[in-house]
Amino acid sequence: MSIEVDLDDPRLPPELEHRIFEIAALARPTRIPILMLVARRVRCWVEPLLYRVVFLRGQHDHPSHQFPLPIFSVDAPERKSYQCFRHVRNLFISSSIEETAVKSWLLACPNTTNLYAMFDLTPEVLPCLSGFTNIRYLTIEASALDGNSSLFPLFLSVTHLELLNSAVDADRVCANVALIPRLTHIALNPHLPSRLSHAEFSAIAQLQCIVFLSAGILLDGSPLLDDARFVCIEEELHYTIDWLQGAISGDDYWALADAFLAARRAGKTDRTYPRLTINSRC
Repeated sequence: MSIEVDLDDPRLPPELEHRIFEIAALARPTRIPILMLVARRVRCWVEPLLYRVVFLRGQHDHPSHQFPLPIFSVDAPERKSYQCFRHVRNLFISSSIEETAVKSWLLACPNTTNLYAMFDLTPEVLPCLSGFTNIRYLTIEASALDGNSSLFPLFLSVTHLELLNSAVDADRVCANVALIPRLTHIALNPHLPSRLSHAEFSAIAQLQCIVFLSAGILLDGSPLLDDARFVCIEEELHYTIDWLQGAISGDDYWALADAFLAARRAGKTDRTYPRLTINSRC
């Protein structure tokens, strides 16, 4: 009895083949264009991963060369099919990007789930933001919650919110934060904790994690000192690097805060409020 083996056309199970190419693509995203040439099915598997993380920075911003990510020109949405950018899930837009390009990228990436919006919230930009419906991780100016009702749809799906420094009506911002239906994590950049009410944040029962992104904030008499959800983090690691690590592997300051709070709940660490430091983990 003999068993015939077709040596001319060896095949792996499609699910295994798919997984192998996916692992290869995620390990070296810059090589994805080469993998796309292997076969049509491989292109279908790996092309979406090429656009998974988009980091748009100006020439003077912190470099991201230690991350093996494709580099996109600022005018890419004008030169490529919008269908490509529907695969974007993590989008970082630096403050140095011109408004016209900001609008183009926001309109091109409607399925983004993690948005770092460093740009000014001008009347021209606001309509482009209101169309997002899947954002879970959002970094944006605090002024976005200072009466811009057109932006409220943006916040409906947000679970993790980082507010950037800007001049705001403190009462209005705190009131609007409390209205975000799925919000569980909030982080404030260094100057905001002195402007916004600690008591109002402590009173938001749905919050699981409250982060102040500075270890030098005066907290005398703050109700957050006795709040088991509160943590101060000093970011020695550049914020762009922290964001990229989070987008690629999930290893960011949110993960650090969650790990500490879990250890606190388990009685594995001091219950006093922590001052943690993010150092380089690359």
